[in-house]
Amino acid sequence: MRRWVNSLPPAERNLPLLHVGNAFYTPLQALAEVERGSPIGEELQRLVERGEFGTDLTKLAKARLQMILEQAKGYKIASLSGKVYDTAELAKKVQAEEWDDPTLKELLAAEIRIAQHDLKLAEKFKSSGE
Repeated sequence: MRRWVNSLPPAERNLPLLHVGNAFYTPLQALAEVERGSPIGEELQRLVERGEFGTDLTKLAKARLQMILEQAKGYKIASLSGKVYDTAELAKKVQAEEWDDPTLKELLAAEIRIAQHDLKLAEKFKSSGE
């Protein structure tokens, strides 16, 4: 588990990735639970080993996007096509649950791809038990 968490980019270690009960857990939180030997840690470990998130990917992407936009206050997001988005405006759309907005749809799809990639990295460390 530790090797997997360390293989993630630092910013990804603090974004929601796993869901147990009524809570989302970041990879760092999951590692702390596993190291404590808690029942939640055991469930989080099983999710990682099975390559599962514990929830619907869209719900996970929404939680991740909400956290990212909260942390990005005062910044702008630019697309490769040159369009610039104000994170405060995007955060308002998230707050209003305007999930049909084309920009939010694109950002959600990107978060899903990133989350899938991050969890897939755990496969490299399965046999080592770390």
